[in-house]
Amino acid sequence: MDVLQLVFAFVNAPLFATFLLGMFWKRTTGHGAFFGLFMGTVAAGIHHGLTIPKGAVDAIKGGWLGHVYHTYPSEMAQNFWTAIWAFSTCLVVTILITLVTRRTKDDQALTGLVYSLTPKIKDHDLAWWKRPAVLGVIVLAAALALNLTFW
Repeated sequence: MDVLQLVFAFVNAPLFATFLLGMFWKRTTGHGAFFGLFMGTVAAGIHHGLTIPKGAVDAIKGGWLGHVYHTYPSEMAQNFWTAIWAFSTCLVVTILITLVTRRTKDDQALTGLVYSLTPKIKDHDLAWWKRPAVLGVIVLAAALALNLTFW
């Protein structure tokens, strides 16, 4: 499980930052996204290489860059902070590179891809069981009820 979480920290965290920016900020460019993903992964590698979980052997579960700057109480904590560094670095680098590169697509080309440019579906005249918002509220209420029941 720890290895899976480490892979998620290296891959999913920067990918999620890129996905969020691409979906909700129409100004995001391809160059910004690419270099943000790249630098997020590099940041995860650097963080993992300079930290180690408590009780681990150097160069196996971190600390492989030669010097350990921080020891985490568990491997899961190390993975969590690796993901935070990867996500944050990707977010910042994507924004900075996007701001200095030229936008290549107009709003028309981004319709359906960026949330603010996508037409909203009007479903007020449909039956309740055909409306995603109503079904979403039902699923959330059921999940809350199950969590409270089995807590």
